[in-house]
Amino acid sequence: MYAVLTVTSNPGSKKNKKKQTPGIDNVTLDSVEDKLDMVEKLRVLLNPQKLKANPIKRVYIPKENGKLRPLGIPTLQDRCLQKLINLILEPLVEANSDTHSYGFRKYRGAKNALGYLRTLIKSGGPDKYILDADIKAFFDNISHK
Repeated sequence: MYAVLTVTSNPGSKKNKKKQTPGIDNVTLDSVEDKLDMVEKLRVLLNPQKLKANPIKRVYIPKENGKLRPLGIPTLQDRCLQKLINLILEPLVEANSDTHSYGFRKYRGAKNALGYLRTLIKSGGPDKYILDADIKAFFDNISHK
């Protein structure tokens, strides 16, 4: 139930403004009964062989430079399923991850990494150098031969 409530809650807030945007199936979860039905549909995880993702709704958002940015909108069922799987896997991944990995992790960011670096530098340990590199389009520019 928590996954469904997380996906559908606060549709009017700034952070969650577009949460109720329907996917290609045009299904919205407006009532409590709809949300309870979605919880029952998520029982597909008990039999993963029957699990099949729905097609993504493709819309194009205009950019400031006049070009269009493609945006894929999954169905609410797929969003709820993704959140449920995230709730299951995230604690397992966090428990087994490197303690000094700061990219794309909940409650961690650049400030945490800088704090750790400051601690290392002040301790005078064997790490004397820091490499700051910006690798732009790395895989586009390396030789694949």
